Amino acid sequence: MDVNTQDVICLAQFLFPGETERKVVADILQTASGAVGICRVKYLEGETSQDVCMQIHKDKIIVTGMLEEDPFGYELKEPGEMKRACYYLFNCFEYAETRMVSVPALFLSRSRYEEINQQAGSCTLCMLAEYLGVETGDLASSTELAKVMIGPEMAGELRLCSRVSSGWSLQQASFLENASGGWLLRMGSEPAQNYVIAVPLTKAELCCAFYEWVMHSTPICSPE
Repeated sequence: MDVNTQDVICLAQFLFPGETERKVVADILQTASGAVGICRVKYLEGETSQDVCMQIHKDKIIVTGMLEEDPFGYELKEPGEMKRACYYLFNCFEYAETRMVSVPALFLSRSRYEEINQQAGSCTLCMLAEYLGVETGDLASSTELAKVMIGPEMAGELRLCSRVSSGWSLQQASFLENASGGWLLRMGSEPAQNYVIAVPLTKAELCCAFYEWVMHSTPICSPE
């Protein structure tokens, strides 16, 4: 198996699990070898549903809609177009610079987070905060996260791939937001990487950070 084949398999498994038989996926993977970055963004906010793949090439960005009921594809070549597309993708028109947040990042195992999240719909806020607090050791910040987990108005997922000399660097994150705030939850991209790092982040800040990643392939969030 050559390096290019390994790269394609890696991208297919990470970006399109269980969907590799779709023609749109095959078309994306055919052109991905020339990309310096590729990502998939999925989210649900009210009646708005997005599922988009973006390939970042040196001279253009290829945008592909993944929803079968709303397929589309187009290219962007101007920085202004790219910025508008990043904000439009998240249905966000409030520009914001990424800020240094005073609330510390929360660390817990991914398996435990998923267990707690499955119970969020049937828990009280106090119970959910307590479950998180036991895992993170920070009840105050865990309570803020629980407020969003118990009733998110927007929930999404980002899968980001950046070209490196040895193939691809992979990042995976979820995003939750409601009137009480927003949180970005980074998690390991491999099954053995059993962790979640939760950081407060508004949708406008997420858009700004995502645009920076698209333009410069910088990490969305890398807490120390």
